[in-house]
Parts: sequence; structure tokens; C-alpha cells
Amino acid sequence: MIPEGSALAAGARSLLDVWGEAELSALVERSAVELAGAADRWSMGSREVCAYRVVLTVSATDHVLLTAQPNLLSTVRDAFAAAARTPETELESLSLVLALPPTGVGFHRHAYRDAPMARAEPPPPPAAVLSGAAELCKARKNRDAEGILRRASMEQSYVQAAARSMRRFLLRLDPADFARIERDPPLAESLLSAVRDAAATADDPASAIHFGLRLDGPLPELLDPEARLALSLAEKGVACVPVARLEGKSVLAAMGSSGVVLVEVASGGQGTATRGGEVKVSRLRVPEGALATAEGADNVSVQIVAALGAAKIR
Repeated sequence: MIPEGSALAAGARSLLDVWGEAELSALVERSAVELAGAADRWSMGSREVCAYRVVLTVSATDHVLLTAQPNLLSTVRDAFAAAARTPETELESLSLVLALPPTGVGFHRHAYRDAPMARAEPPPPPAAVLSGAAELCKARKNRDAEGILRRASMEQSYVQAAARSMRRFLLRLDPADFARIERDPPLAESLLSAVRDAAATADDPASAIHFGLRLDGPLPELLDPEARLALSLAEKGVACVPVARLEGKSVLAAMGSSGVVLVEVASGGQGTATRGGEVKVSRLRVPEGALATAEGADNVSVQIVAALGAAKIR
């Protein structure tokens, strides 16, 4: 018995030959024809017919020919429709399918199409990402960024972004390094770029990265008047650590649940609030005299808490 697809193809080829479309007849002959699924029942006036979906699987060359010239595909479809038309049958559709190497069958015939998706490899852990970022900076001959990453630690979490989950990294830097990148936005961007590149995976090519302070090492002792300020901040749930001491001023980092504020305690001048726009870190300048008493330190700590409220992690 001749397969239904082959018989239908033979009928279509005969019609194409009669119509003077020898090239299209040859195209159908070298292609594969099959019926797709069970027939659909159609009501056509006073009669019911079985409507068949036909698949024409062609080579890449023939696929380009038929798609580039829609009139040719329409002629082939008309031939199949005429060959399929009987009192009980009709052509529902003719689907053009590309033959895939090496088997020469269409994608709809590949067993792997319905196979379970392979489970993606788990993303690299934070330590591996950090090490990779440091090596990347070394390869880029950015020794400053490499050194900062070698001294850093990193944590990760997952946040919901639109319809998918995104990894978020917290890159914890030594206090001195933290203060340095706040003053040097290009260096901060070098760190972000290296971590972003090291963390990229096929499933998650982009990650969010934020800076924080590394607090697991020994910290310099707080001196007066810094100690008074730290005590007042601690009562408000804010940690305060020294970052750097320069001539005429010291730099502290005040850390709350919503962000970080750098506090410069200067020996003179007026207190002001500024923002380090590139790295998204607020900075507050405080005259040393404002911390001379516990009451003064408490007033300054209130300003810092207010600044922290505006320093949400981006």
C-alpha cells in the first residue's frame, strides 16, 4: 500500500507537470511529504469532510526558493489542495518545514524536541566570582582593582526582577578601599565591571552589584570625639567604624539597614551634606566642635540617621 503522504505528493506532482511547473514538480519529488496528525472534521454546506494538514519538508535551498517567491509556494499549495479534494476530504493546510541535518527530517520529527530540558549548571559561588574578578583585573593590568578584590569578601542574594530572579552581590571592601573608591569612581567602575563579567552565566548574564564594608577584620580604635558619635549612633541602631584618618580630619562610615553614609569629622568649618554621585554614597561633613559634648554628638547622629534614610541601596 502506498503511504498517504506519498500518494498525495504523486498527485500534486502530476498536476504541476500538467500546469507546466516542471521545476516545482521536481522540488516536490525530492522533498518529503507527510500527514500531520489526525484529520479535522469540517462542515462544508450539506457535507462533512476530513481536512488534512500536510507537511512538506524541503532542503535549505528549496526553502529559500519558496519563501523568497510566495507565488511558487502558493502554486505548490494549490496542487496539493486539488490532489486532496474529494467528496470526503480537503486540504486544511500545507506547512513548509526545513530539513535539519544530519537526519534530513523536520524539527517536529526530532525526539529531543519533547525531551526534558537539561538542568542548568548551578551558578558559581561568590568566592569563585570574586576570585575570577580579581584574575580578570590582573589580566587587564589593573593592579589597584586586583588588590582591592583580593582583600574583599562577597555575599549574594536573589531578588525578583520583573518575571525572573536576579542575583545580587554585596562586595565588602576594607574601610580604606571603600573610602578610596568613593573618591575614585573610575576605579569603582573597574571593580563593578570585573565582578559583573566574572558572574555572568548563560542563564543570568547580568547581576546587580553593591558595595559594602568588610567588618570581619580588626578595626582601628575610635577616639574622642568619634567615640561619642559612635555611642549615640549605636543607640539608634547604626554602626560606625573609622575608615581613614588624614591631616585635619577623620573619615567614618555609618552603616544602617538602608545604606552607608561617610562622615568627615573636620577640625574646623561648617557641617555640610554632599553626595558622591558616581558610587551612590552620601557624605556628611561635621565640624569637630559639634561633637565636643554628648548632646552635640546626639544632634549629629540624628542628621546621620536622616541621611541614611535617603541613602537607599540602588
